[in-house]
Amino acid sequence: MNNNEQVGTALSDQELITSFFQKLNPKQAPELSQQFRTAFPSLSEFKGASQQQRLDLVNSGVEELQLMLIGIELGRRVARSSRPVLGKIFSSRQIGQILIDEFQDDFQENLCLICLDVKHRILRQQVVFRGTLTTCPVHPREIFSIAIDCHAESIVVAHNHPSGVTEPSENDIAFTKRLNQCGQLLGVTLLDSFVIGQNDYLSMREAQLMD
Repeated sequence: MNNNEQVGTALSDQELITSFFQKLNPKQAPELSQQFRTAFPSLSEFKGASQQQRLDLVNSGVEELQLMLIGIELGRRVARSSRPVLGKIFSSRQIGQILIDEFQDDFQENLCLICLDVKHRILRQQVVFRGTLTTCPVHPREIFSIAIDCHAESIVVAHNHPSGVTEPSENDIAFTKRLNQCGQLLGVTLLDSFVIGQNDYLSMREAQLMD
């Protein structure tokens, strides 16, 4: 949180309104703030106001009041907007091939996280760690922090083997089981864990290595 956000959250509703007008027109800020408060004594009254009451403020011809209503409307639309969806997963084969194309020529080991909603639509996909030639240090809390941040219903993780071999190591299997257990506790399902090779992949779910 930056300084402006910290200041904003510390102010009362009326102080925040005055602060807004201070940024637009310092000399007339008290008058503008009073004009807004006269029309809407509280933000709850503004929220419950009719469309015509709000239009009356817009039609007053005061530019600063118009800008404030535009800002409020933008905030309202942001609050109501849906989360971004990047695509949809239909099968292990689909995601495996996508990840092969992405990581097959990478000489570093990468851990990729894919966050999904309840309909298995992709909300976020990102590489959360890049390791050395043979290692990729990672902790479950980092993975689930991202998943919880985007309100994921489930996740898929995948890492590549620079050697090109898809056989999972004991550490790979142990880490996947640990993720699975953490997900069960947090209510975020680990759908699958992939090992990506040069031209192939291994699904730990299909290989029954997750439980």
